[in-house]
Amino acid sequence: MTWRALRDDETDHESLWLSVSVAASVVGTCWVGSGLPTPVCWFHLTTGLPCPTCGVTRAARQLLHGDLPGAFRYNPLGVCALGAMIAFDIYAAIVLAFKLPRFRVDYLHPKTARWLRIIVCAALLINWGWLIGTGV
Repeated sequence: MTWRALRDDETDHESLWLSVSVAASVVGTCWVGSGLPTPVCWFHLTTGLPCPTCGVTRAARQLLHGDLPGAFRYNPLGVCALGAMIAFDIYAAIVLAFKLPRFRVDYLHPKTARWLRIIVCAALLINWGWLIGTGV
């Protein structure tokens, strides 16, 4: 893990993902704010079970109204992902505005990478269990 200047042959992840997340946030906020119907969850229609992302739109709506506990009830992992996106956006905006070195993970030890994958999969399964258990 290092902090370094962006190389000429390297993708500018900060600009790319900041642009994508800001555009998605603007479109999502306009969609929800205009009262348009939320998209249908085909997994839920087919199986009767919530999909792993069910409740994220409702959680985002609760966040827009300042109701953090209500947002967590709809999808805890989705709220954490939105928080991580906001944290990354702040980091990316600061790095781009002040032309600072970028944070890069050049190498992960295979054991570390494996544990990281296990933790992410466990978090997804626990969150999905929460959604099924609460009937979101």
